[in-house]
Amino acid sequence: MYTEKYEINSSTCALIPNNDFSTRIIETYNIINVPYSVSNIIDYSCAYYGSSFKGRLCGSKSALGSKYKLPIIIEESREMIFFPTTSYESDTCAWISLNNISNYKREENHVKVIFQNNTSIDLNISYESFENQVLRATKLLLILKSRKK
Repeated sequence: MYTEKYEINSSTCALIPNNDFSTRIIETYNIINVPYSVSNIIDYSCAYYGSSFKGRLCGSKSALGSKYKLPIIIEESREMIFFPTTSYESDTCAWISLNNISNYKREENHVKVIFQNNTSIDLNISYESFENQVLRATKLLLILKSRKK
């Protein structure tokens, strides 16, 4: 039984909801299931790194000028940026680490995401929507880097 809270780290590749109360976490060298919702893990991780989910959303909204399906910076110094696959209020919303994506490709009616450790996941999302999320997250990363200088 997993009893400690999980904080997102540099090896976290994706948070995939199993149901309302558990999450499959794909890491660089591990896949674990924890008895917390994806939103609980996101909230806890934002607080762990010194902000709140709401604060991270406000920062992204300010930087990107948009409001829907915003990527967020989980932690600035390691440039850990995650983006949602659907509205973050949805029970089916997964969060993907921008930094750990190696490639992604269009499949018949979903997207295959390949991480840097060569593991892959299939997401029930259109290729165009996924690519748009990657582009938004990349733009947020570029803004973060430019502000660090």
